[in-house]
Amino acid sequence: MSRRFLAGAAVALTLGLAAGPALAGLDEAGAAWQRRDFAAAAREYRPLAAEGQPLAMARLGQILFQGLGGVLPDEAEAVRLFKASAEAGEPTGQYWYGVAWLLGRGVAKDVGTAQVWLGRAAEHDVPEALHALGELYFNGGGVPRNETKAADYFRRAAELGHPASLEKMAELRWNGRGVAVDRPRAVADARRAAEAGRTVAQFILGVALLTGDGAAKNPAEAAQWFRRAAERGHAQSAHNLGAMLTTGNGLIPNLAEGYFWLAVGADRAPPPLKPNYTRERDAVAARLPAEDLARVRARLAAWQPATGPIPAAAPLPPPAVATPAAPVRGRMATGTGFAVSEEGAVLTNAHVVQNCRSITVTPPDGQPLPATLAARTDKDDLALLKTAWRGEPVHFRAGRPLRSGDEVVVIGFPLSSLLSREANVTAGVVSALNGLRGDQRFYQITAPVQKGNSGGPLADRNGAVVGVVSAKLNAIKVADQTGDLPQNINFAIKDEVVHRFLKATGVTAHPSPAEGPSLSVADVGEKVKRATMFIQCQMD
Repeated sequence: MSRRFLAGAAVALTLGLAAGPALAGLDEAGAAWQRRDFAAAAREYRPLAAEGQPLAMARLGQILFQGLGGVLPDEAEAVRLFKASAEAGEPTGQYWYGVAWLLGRGVAKDVGTAQVWLGRAAEHDVPEALHALGELYFNGGGVPRNETKAADYFRRAAELGHPASLEKMAELRWNGRGVAVDRPRAVADARRAAEAGRTVAQFILGVALLTGDGAAKNPAEAAQWFRRAAERGHAQSAHNLGAMLTTGNGLIPNLAEGYFWLAVGADRAPPPLKPNYTRERDAVAARLPAEDLARVRARLAAWQPATGPIPAAAPLPPPAVATPAAPVRGRMATGTGFAVSEEGAVLTNAHVVQNCRSITVTPPDGQPLPATLAARTDKDDLALLKTAWRGEPVHFRAGRPLRSGDEVVVIGFPLSSLLSREANVTAGVVSALNGLRGDQRFYQITAPVQKGNSGGPLADRNGAVVGVVSAKLNAIKVADQTGDLPQNINFAIKDEVVHRFLKATGVTAHPSPAEGPSLSVADVGEKVKRATMFIQCQMD
């Protein structure tokens, strides 16, 4: 029995001879609540609430607060009931009283008061209260942002099985926000939340199964999870499902079905993803016969996101139009690079373009361009590509050198198209001026990096490039050797090494203007993104 029901029972027992009937009425009300017959529950809770039964006051308040079961909403009465229940020590009342203050419904909004009551509910392990506090600290909604503190609240709620918190922990552990990157644990959290119907968790689980990152690779199962999230309108899942159907990755190729889901993804995509999603949708549309295209567009016009449960093993629909199987794609390596001259010279890591039969770079305008290898040094892990791109290159930091503790920003393409179609931006600090085993060519940084960040720019808070992202410490191997899991230990090649390489290849690095006021991380990202490119290396 949970603590909140124990609290309600304890109050009822203090009523002496009246406790039996009160508890019986509470049981009947609880049964109506469980079957979601809120009108009947309200009838049962009203007399109990009038007698001062704390749980009854909280539940009746919730019905009035949300207008459940067709009951006429009454926020003022709901807040009165929440207050009485909360002050009597009922955790459910404390949670909802905190929610009222947080939302400013029935009372003037006051985040401080909301924190107090949500905190009291959290002390009783009310998962919704723990999650609400996590969101408060994660988003900085009236309190200082603190992702580490937020993660602790989410973790506590996740350990109680709260689906929204499991989903959030999957996100945090996947991306290394507030906690160390831990893909296997992220996948475990995502699977539990996905099975409870959380769409972002279904997407994360699909990505893990598609890439084999944190889970055994299983494209067919990945497609099923993308399908469940796509049916509810999750844009990235719809896009990934469409791409898998179009290319035959883990599924029987089906251009018409692939176009349908690419179109759902493009229609619902957030602004940063929309241009690329739209281009991919239109490219597939151009390959469809006119009658098939018209049929799919009619289906799109009538489509609405699902709201009911979708079975975990929901099969993909049978092909509407048979299409030839797509040729098997060869091995592909991906990474990041950035323009260092107006004439299209692009800098990246040597290991990103190793053993490439062909190389393409995709600048911010989204049009892939062929690239050729102009110079390379394996010793310093740098390579220079020649492209037809023309535009404003990055500017390198001039003046005083970086110090330990200086803030830096990483821009790159982790996991390429699976998590985002725009360059990702992460922030951290220079934690040491030398790399592994004291290697003076590298900075040690805390900004999170993943596969695909290699070759990307490391910038200071003025938007000037100070290095090239190169590597991350293998946390699992270190943990095996030392028993300690290292967190956010990553490396970037120093700008002085980059300058030597560029000078040897005949490229003059552009110095940044005089140091000005520090920019926000978002502004640094916007500035450097304009010259940052996604690199694909076709290996066979």
